[in-house]
Amino acid sequence: MEEERKTDIWQLYEIGKNYNRLQNMYVEGRENYNYYRGDQWEGLQRPKESSEPIVLNIVKPIIKYKTNIVNQRAYDIVFNPNTYSTPEELEMLRAVTKGLNQFVMKAWEKSQSGKKVRNIVKTAAINSEGIMYFYYKDDEIISEEIDKNNIYYGNENEPDIERQPYILVTQRVTVQEARDMARYYREQGKNNLTDEEIETIVSDNDYEEQQGKDKMTVEVSPMCLIIQKFEKKDGKLAISCSSKTCDIYKEETTDCERYPFAHYIWEDIPGSARGTSEVNALKPNQREINKTATRRAISVKIGAYPKIVYDKERISNPESLEQVGSKIELTDMRADDVNKVITYLRPAQMSPDAYNLQQDLITGTRELAGAGDTVTGNVDPTQASGRAILAVQQAAQMPIQDQVENYKYFLEDCGKILFDLMKVYYVEGITLYTDENTIDDQGQTETVQQPFTISQEQLSKLNVSLKIDITPQSPYDKLVAINVLQEMLNNGQITLEEFVKALPDDSAEPKQELETVLRERREARKLINEMQQQMNAYNSAINQAIIEQGGDPGAMSDMQASGNASPLPEGQQDNVQM
Repeated sequence: MEEERKTDIWQLYEIGKNYNRLQNMYVEGRENYNYYRGDQWEGLQRPKESSEPIVLNIVKPIIKYKTNIVNQRAYDIVFNPNTYSTPEELEMLRAVTKGLNQFVMKAWEKSQSGKKVRNIVKTAAINSEGIMYFYYKDDEIISEEIDKNNIYYGNENEPDIERQPYILVTQRVTVQEARDMARYYREQGKNNLTDEEIETIVSDNDYEEQQGKDKMTVEVSPMCLIIQKFEKKDGKLAISCSSKTCDIYKEETTDCERYPFAHYIWEDIPGSARGTSEVNALKPNQREINKTATRRAISVKIGAYPKIVYDKERISNPESLEQVGSKIELTDMRADDVNKVITYLRPAQMSPDAYNLQQDLITGTRELAGAGDTVTGNVDPTQASGRAILAVQQAAQMPIQDQVENYKYFLEDCGKILFDLMKVYYVEGITLYTDENTIDDQGQTETVQQPFTISQEQLSKLNVSLKIDITPQSPYDKLVAINVLQEMLNNGQITLEEFVKALPDDSAEPKQELETVLRERREARKLINEMQQQMNAYNSAINQAIIEQGGDPGAMSDMQASGNASPLPEGQQDNVQM
């Protein structure tokens, strides 16, 4: 029997897949997502007495709280000059890096990378690792989120992506798409496949390792797996692509110096490229909470409700016992013996220990996870100041500082990848904008943006450092900031205009309405000033006319102040020329 043909890339993929299976990565990931969604009884023996086991999901609120703490940090990717020889060169580099900052943030927003970053943080909290992939297409840099099940590292013990010997990325596409890709790259001279070899690309069932595989058991179109290989060759990135049976395109070396992947690890583990998740530590307690709640529910069903006991030999219509207001027929009626014919069993008393255990598990697990009531904001802000609440929350959030630091490093890696792609693929250079101050016709200073172009050669030689500015933006952070501004306003340290300008755009205070009021005030003052200037000009003209007629301007002022008529002699008032 002829051995099935497999490409070299496919064989590397199978090595990585087998390693991950030994690490139980695929089963663990599926289980973690189930626990987050609330499907927490899969694989467990369900109590026979309970058709619907109880789920008290503490995993989801803990994950939501912790990921919100990380994601609430507002951030900016900021480039700064690294080396310069003269002050003039420094000023030039500052203008360039400012333009680069604007360019990167525009590309970031256009690709909706902020939304993807937030989802990556949640993915890492649930399943240990979130990955962002950047690539250049149609004169744009695009970001894409990759599931950890679809990426395979050449060294699964190395968390630093830049030190990986190679990286594989799997993707399921239609068979027709894969064949069309093979034909396209053959026309480009990047493979030498025959039509018969291209026809060996057929549908497969290699979806067992994909996240959400249960949804892939029935695929609308015939699908197959293709694999991209990324490898460093002499410091430059080389990329190739393969199906199971043939190379779709051969290795192509680029000028990129970095792998186009940035990954966010929730919690580091020595010797692991992927770390561990928050859910892994919560699962044992979550299972016991559900089991205890289910046992309590079963106990209530069995013994907490009164049960009727009757002598069926002495009751003619026992079905009436369950009907409200119905008559009960006895075959032998004796007044002192009715309670012996029909009676109720008293409900059993349940020990409070089960309830206390359940509540202790919930409270203790949340507190140990750093997600108790105080830190999650479950307090009355009217009973405590914003600073007091913030101080308690910030102290309790110290255990999450590792995740915040990892978040910062992740964003720095994203910025470095973006800069690397910009240097390589923008062959015609990049148009940037710098702020210039100009003076309008009325003598007012106005800031306008002037375009300038930096060539690819200049961009490739540009030596910049990268810094990520991260600012906390929780509701209580905003409350503290507004309280500080209000104190400065009350103490006369800032004006109302400065106060309104410093208010955050998403402040609870009506910033836009206040700006409208201030603008109307400025317009009113401007109108009054113009009227005053016109009045002054009018008075000056009158005084000048009086002098020309030999009169006394002082007398004119006195008469105006006393409300009397013009001091000009009768008959001369009409001679005044304005």
